[in-house]
Amino acid sequence: MRKSNLLFSAVMALAVGLLTGCSDDLAPDTPGQETVDHDQVRYLNVAIVSPKTVGTRAGDTNFDTGTPEENTIHSMTFLFYDGNGHPTGQAKTLTDEEIQAGQLTDGSGSIGKIWKSTIPVALNQGENLPAYVLCFVNPMDVSGLSGKDLNEIETITREQVVTNADGVKNFPMSNSMYYGTSPQGETNVRLFATPISTNQLYPSEDAAARDMNVVDIYVERYAARMKLTMGTSAVADNTTEVNGYKLTFVPEYWRPNAIDQNIYIIKRYGIVEGSNKNFNPTYAQLLTNFNDRTWWNDAPNSRSYWGCSPSYYTNLYPAVSDDITDVVPNNDYGAGRTGYPYDLHYFNYSQIKSGAINGGNPLQPSVAWNETDGFNKVFYACETTTSAKSWGYNSDMKGYNPVAVLPSAVIVGHYQLTKTGGDTYTDVPEGQPSFYLYGRTNNKYNLYFESGILNAMVKQQNVVLQKKTENGITSYSSYRNTTYFKVEHPSKEVRAIKNTVVAGRHVALQLKSEGLPELYYYDVEQDENNRYVRISADNIDKVNSDLLSAGYATKYGEGIAYFNIPVEHLGIYGDDGNYLTGVKEKNNGNKYDFSKCPPGSFGIVRNHTYTIEVSKISGLGTALRDKTQPIVPPVEEISYEISARLNILSWRIVPTQQVEL
Repeated sequence: MRKSNLLFSAVMALAVGLLTGCSDDLAPDTPGQETVDHDQVRYLNVAIVSPKTVGTRAGDTNFDTGTPEENTIHSMTFLFYDGNGHPTGQAKTLTDEEIQAGQLTDGSGSIGKIWKSTIPVALNQGENLPAYVLCFVNPMDVSGLSGKDLNEIETITREQVVTNADGVKNFPMSNSMYYGTSPQGETNVRLFATPISTNQLYPSEDAAARDMNVVDIYVERYAARMKLTMGTSAVADNTTEVNGYKLTFVPEYWRPNAIDQNIYIIKRYGIVEGSNKNFNPTYAQLLTNFNDRTWWNDAPNSRSYWGCSPSYYTNLYPAVSDDITDVVPNNDYGAGRTGYPYDLHYFNYSQIKSGAINGGNPLQPSVAWNETDGFNKVFYACETTTSAKSWGYNSDMKGYNPVAVLPSAVIVGHYQLTKTGGDTYTDVPEGQPSFYLYGRTNNKYNLYFESGILNAMVKQQNVVLQKKTENGITSYSSYRNTTYFKVEHPSKEVRAIKNTVVAGRHVALQLKSEGLPELYYYDVEQDENNRYVRISADNIDKVNSDLLSAGYATKYGEGIAYFNIPVEHLGIYGDDGNYLTGVKEKNNGNKYDFSKCPPGSFGIVRNHTYTIEVSKISGLGTALRDKTQPIVPPVEEISYEISARLNILSWRIVPTQQVEL
């Protein structure tokens, strides 16, 4: 059946009408408190106004109409509320015929298209006349919405931003939210439900048609449109030399990472100060939060350019991948999508490749590398934002990982190895072999395969000792037999001995627990004359904790690695105090100085378009030790550089993020 190709050109982030988030904020003379004395139907002329997508930077007027698929109306549901935010009347879901009967016209400026029609509002005796209306376009699920107050509606989440039925994408939309002037004349109040005046509720459809006093409802898509472009020329010369070998990165997939798995059905704003969470901040509080800058609010266009995702309020993030896999070893969910320790999901290679998480939400497929065109397709991402203090802005936080709190675009792939050294170097095994980087010679990494890494690390250890008694004299020396050693990521029990934090890509020399000969270690916690202690099942975790002093090797399991690109929303201050994008944003050796990145610098906001252009890949990607290790980007060592220019379109266009990796 034919559907209405509605709206959306340039501004994806439209805000809708008005209404403060809780009934206590409503003025005493709130409209809509007239009670009906008998069952009746009133008629309401509505215009559903869709924005174009636009850029997020202040003063950015770029908007993008979007594709026909992104603009099509498949279904529409209206919910009505009285002046105190309580539900009234019956929810109205339009039939296909009613949608088709609406009038579709082109908008102008930031408005893409406008759909107009007259809808019935069924009221029961004793109910108040509606004062506000919410519209849900292409809702994935309307269950649980009826009967809820407006302040309850704000808390409801959904699990997808795009649904797919019979190969056709549906783009859910709902009222936009911004701070503006209420029907009672209050300025800078939070508005998200469109107001209805009594004279807009007509006693008959004919009366409504004659007058056509229209209620304009501004809506915005849940999804953010992301497009990462990287041509084949970007990887034409991306080799890295190590001792005896040449490494060439082969891209495979990209997708957003560190992404919220839920989205509010109505955009929200908030402020988090320590354990205090303000879900309904005033305009003045937000203005202070944004350093007295107003880029985030656009009352004249009935929309705003920021929002808070569910994880914004939880404000919990991992430092390393062990923070996840110590809880859920395979990075999956339990029944009912439970058990995962964070609101954000950090994908592993297998999940990116398959486009699925066991127990998780249905996922869009990752964007696959095309050997002819490279990366050149759109991904529809879930809104994901975080407090600036979480990444270290104006904060004295220590021991955290600011990179892990940022939504990002992740490119995964594998390395092809070519032997460049002589006979002293091992031939490259067939397929995609795992390899290790351990130590340097002449300022180049030393590379080992499975056959050589154990021996190399055993040569460096001085923790596990063998005992020798000769002529009545006992001595201890480092044990060099590789039989009883292994190379692996330290277990939770080993790391817990000294509260050691170990990056997911790192592996260490560890002692096996079975069949050990008589071996010893030196324990400084023992009496001075009894510090050589025999290794047993009771103390092997402590021994393996001490073995971490031998250093870590970086393991590229099956050669796989990734490049991580934080998604810039607004950009950060430049030296002149203005917001900037691109290379100039990185104040410290072409890396982010997070202490200078103010609120709004990073994030993914609904109804915006983000374009990331990767022009070059160079340097080593971050290793993944296996295909189930969650991608939690490291902050302590990044061997490649990122230089990005970002565009947010209308959908609201974010300036293009230029990147060299």
